[in-house]
Amino acid sequence: MVSVRKSLNNLKKDGAHGAGWLTGQAIEIIKLAVSESKARSPVKLAEELNNVVDELIKARPGMVSIANYATRFREELKIFVAQSKTTEVFKKKCTTIATSLIKHHEKSSLVEARNAAKIILNRSIVMTCSYSSAVCRTLELAKKKGTDFKVLVVESKSNGISYGNMTASNLKRSKISAQLVPDDHIRWHASRADVVLLGADTISLHGWMLNGTPSFELVRIAGRRNIPVYVVCGLSKFDVQGMLTGLREPEPGFDIIPLDLVTGIATESAVFKPDDIHSLTMEDIFRSTRARPD
Repeated sequence: MVSVRKSLNNLKKDGAHGAGWLTGQAIEIIKLAVSESKARSPVKLAEELNNVVDELIKARPGMVSIANYATRFREELKIFVAQSKTTEVFKKKCTTIATSLIKHHEKSSLVEARNAAKIILNRSIVMTCSYSSAVCRTLELAKKKGTDFKVLVVESKSNGISYGNMTASNLKRSKISAQLVPDDHIRWHASRADVVLLGADTISLHGWMLNGTPSFELVRIAGRRNIPVYVVCGLSKFDVQGMLTGLREPEPGFDIIPLDLVTGIATESAVFKPDDIHSLTMEDIFRSTRARPD
């Protein structure tokens, strides 16, 4: 499966997209692996797909949304492999599972942004950091509702890339003007903000989250100035499997942010307070996505 291997390598090296987009790509890789497989039995195909799932989880270990979707696919795989009499029947069922997960991901991304858009008030100044497709979509939906707001985007330079510039360019395509703020000018510009809106790569049920640097500095300054901090983040980004429980140092370019500095987390289910997330499970993430192949 040459195309699958190439796609896995691209996923591993990708530094231009956020966790949401990369998660969608991960599910597409699973679907590609199904279509390209030459396996002659359901058991052999299941082995191949389980290997792809393992590779996906290893490719971006800090993005638990990829692991959550990949694990969900594996769980459903187990249900149908024993029921399938032929490889073609099993391939059809695997494709249906992957398609169902893609639709779930797309719908969840839209609904979480709709919930977060309600946070943006008329004539407010929104400050954000790093790059997040969820934040961009939230602001696009707020604009479509007719909300009048301004955006301050922290430059967020890391490894020679300005992720803030990526955000500003994305917003410009939606006719939303954004002022780019140099990383060393956060303190002064934060005094102008009414709300801080961030994305997240991962949220731990143990009280912290990961996002691109310098998110922690922005959140810390916002806390000192009593500026509310909201995170727009799908439930799939919650580390319900405890994969990052032992994490002490983030990957270069990322910050660990204590959730006690966060006002609320906008998901597709609700806007949670940080204290309300501790009991979330995999079933909460995928409550209505059980694939039912013919």
